[in-house]
Amino acid sequence: LFLYDHIGGRKRLPAARSIRLHDHAAGGPLLPELVHGFEYSDGWVDDARLVVLNARDAANHGAAVLTRHAVTGLSRQAGVWQIVLEADGQTRTITARAIVNAAGPSVARLLDAAQEPSAHKVRLVRGSHIVVRKMFDHDYAYFFQLPDGRIFFAIPYERDFTLIGTTDQDHDGGADKVEASDAEVAYLCEGVNRYFRKQISPDDVVWRYSGVRPLLEDGSNRPEAATRGYRFELSGDTGEAPMLSIFGGKITTYRHLAEEAVDRLVPIIPALSGPAWTGNRPLPGGDFPMEGAGQLLAKLIRDYPFLAAETADRIIKAYGTLAWDWLGKAQTAADLGRDFGHGLTAAEVDFLVKHEWAMSSEDILWRRSKLGLHFSPEQHGALTSYLARQQEQEPEHE
Repeated sequence: LFLYDHIGGRKRLPAARSIRLHDHAAGGPLLPELVHGFEYSDGWVDDARLVVLNARDAANHGAAVLTRHAVTGLSRQAGVWQIVLEADGQTRTITARAIVNAAGPSVARLLDAAQEPSAHKVRLVRGSHIVVRKMFDHDYAYFFQLPDGRIFFAIPYERDFTLIGTTDQDHDGGADKVEASDAEVAYLCEGVNRYFRKQISPDDVVWRYSGVRPLLEDGSNRPEAATRGYRFELSGDTGEAPMLSIFGGKITTYRHLAEEAVDRLVPIIPALSGPAWTGNRPLPGGDFPMEGAGQLLAKLIRDYPFLAAETADRIIKAYGTLAWDWLGKAQTAADLGRDFGHGLTAAEVDFLVKHEWAMSSEDILWRRSKLGLHFSPEQHGALTSYLARQQEQEPEHE
């Protein structure tokens, strides 16, 4: 933590400090034999929102974003890439001067599809998480180290829940089927019971999910010890359309990685040259001061006093200044259309469909938000029916 404070670039966050758990709010939910700890501050992010907002930002700058399109063919022809895409049983071919293979867990699959040899390999490591009803009423998160050396955390989540993770398991099932195993769920429950007064079992889990980390294969015996660094590999002879493949990486390095990827292509595509700009440019909706979220929330409540407090808080965290784009001139809750439950209205759903590529209720309840934790099956069904009717009414377009 000393190193984290002094070489980690901390500028605005408080420094770490030693605490006595018996005198600190975080100590109450813990077993009484735990008496000493450390407090430090860090940032947090909703990873799904981060992905969507990067895609939205790209579209705002002229990118064509094609979701739910599978790459089924890659070949070089006449100095460009011919890329075959498939969606809903239909295929289309697009051309590109270069490909950045940032497919994460599927980076090797795309190289195989393009018949490109590679000097690097990816190690797929599964990280699983569980969500239970909240185990404590304060806003502190917990980080522990388990006897096997892995880091274990318990984090306040979506107001009424606690998020618990994570595991490190080598994953052999491919990138399309990623699920938390019963053994992983039991392992996480055991971690909770090692530290907390409130004991849990797999029966207490209300949601489980997993992700696959595409780590650079470095020969580590243990998955948790595999490097979180990244490597680039540029293929293509002189005069051929290049493919830049990315191996490894993690969420905290994504912007630096993307900037470096563009720099790698500049000698081949000079039009990409120019000063770096992403370091200080906010993502869509983030054009307010770092300490300004509270003021923005207060303004939202003044402008739309009919919003419930928890809904207003969720909206600001998800959309920032973009919230006013879809709340518009609404003066009552009825002006936002049907309320599907827990503050999700037709106005918000329509915005997500039009501007954030949402197509299904799962997109909205689990990817653009985590409202699925709160929705009943009946509410979920009503949203699904609404989206189906909206899609039937849309004219076909290219």
